[in-house]
Amino acid sequence: MKNSVIVLTLGASIAFAQAIAPDKVVATVNGVPVTAKEMEEFSKGLPAQFQQYYQQDKEGFLKQYAVLMKFSKMAEASKVDQASPYKQRLEFTRLQILSQAFVEDYRGKIVVADEEIKAFYEKNKESYTQAKLQVILVNYSASPAKEGEKKKLAEAEAEAKAKDLVKQLKAGADFKKLVAENSDDVASKAKGGDFGTIRRSDQIPDELKTAIFALKAGEVSEPVKQPNGFYIFKVSEYTAQPFEEVKSILSSQTRDQKFQEWLKVTQETADAKVVDQTFFGKGAPGAPPAAPAAPTAPVPPVPPAAKKP
Repeated sequence: MKNSVIVLTLGASIAFAQAIAPDKVVATVNGVPVTAKEMEEFSKGLPAQFQQYYQQDKEGFLKQYAVLMKFSKMAEASKVDQASPYKQRLEFTRLQILSQAFVEDYRGKIVVADEEIKAFYEKNKESYTQAKLQVILVNYSASPAKEGEKKKLAEAEAEAKAKDLVKQLKAGADFKKLVAENSDDVASKAKGGDFGTIRRSDQIPDELKTAIFALKAGEVSEPVKQPNGFYIFKVSEYTAQPFEEVKSILSSQTRDQKFQEWLKVTQETADAKVVDQTFFGKGAPGAPPAAPAAPTAPVPPVPPAAKKP
């Protein structure tokens, strides 16, 4: 116990020793002192790949930063930044960065009230419908069963069996009884065919989702073919996901919707008018369209050279 305390104390001391005061000068760049805080804050504003480089090799990053600072100062001294094409490149880069910064800042400040989220939920409630399912699976296989294994059905045999099961169910047969006698889905078979709940947003094949949500509560589907077999679904009941369960998702979706609406309006109201059509390669203003070229007369085929007798 005493040794454990010593180790913990030593570990805490090392961690404390490694902590550096934010205002402590940790380096110089071309003679200019740089504090720990300046280094950290500068790195946080960089693209992800440069942040990663900084975390992996701070000294290497510092040297690279010093080189860039030196060249940039030399460029400004020689007024390269005022000459084409560098002046235009700098301005375009500035426009890109400022635009992206404003868009990100605007998006982050969008406020979504609980009333808006609730209204969105009520309007799109169908998207949050979930179906409680029972299932029967009839497997098929192209390879024969090995010795001691249960007989494997060919695809045509499995389809015929599944269709017969659907016929029995629609005639009033007990679903759980047919599950126990016929289903090849081990997990649901052990629970009387209960498959759990499927939501419209779940990542399942579209053909399954379409077949399931086309059913009314209590109805049985026709066999739905999948690579492993034919599924027969029965919807026990439909419910909606509780509002509190999807509130955070809805908040994000509502925020995204408001952002996209703002972005669309902003982009569409950016004013750009063409004054001289010829500059933009659209012909002289008011000039009639050019007449179509006359069709080229077909060239008759060249007869083959006569063979000498």
